Amino acid sequence: MSKNLRLNLILLLVVGLLALLVWYAQPRPAPPLTLIDPASVSRIEINDLSGRHILLLKQDNVWQTQAIPARKVRIEQLLGICGTSSLESFPAPADLAPYGLEPAAIRLKLNDETLDFGTTDPLHGWRYVHYLDRIHLIADGFYHHLSAPADAWKEAP
Repeated sequence: MSKNLRLNLILLLVVGLLALLVWYAQPRPAPPLTLIDPASVSRIEINDLSGRHILLLKQDNVWQTQAIPARKVRIEQLLGICGTSSLESFPAPADLAPYGLEPAAIRLKLNDETLDFGTTDPLHGWRYVHYLDRIHLIADGFYHHLSAPADAWKEAP
């Protein structure tokens, strides 16, 4: 075997090992916050500490709030929370106050499933969400929908 051929085989082996190392080092995708199918949601309730209560109902594939057509685009954006990544999670402790979850700043009900939203993590800015006896940390891209006034959910005339 010639010196060049041996060197090329060694280089090919090193490149192959580096490719395997890169492939194995890829982060695993984060699990979703919920397993709720957004298409199955027909009732959305949003409550906060100020007493604000928003009820959105889907009847015959049309979303309504207070018998007025609701903004479908905004609802679809909010329902994206079902599959948003749970960046970290841990079992819910007895004391939820450090996470802004006792009481929760905002409560979201999707059909019969309840998600409580608290404060944000000071390190990453991720939002604390209490769901199914776990505290999840999610990107804070949904809170503006949850804190929007009731009129923001109504379809513009």
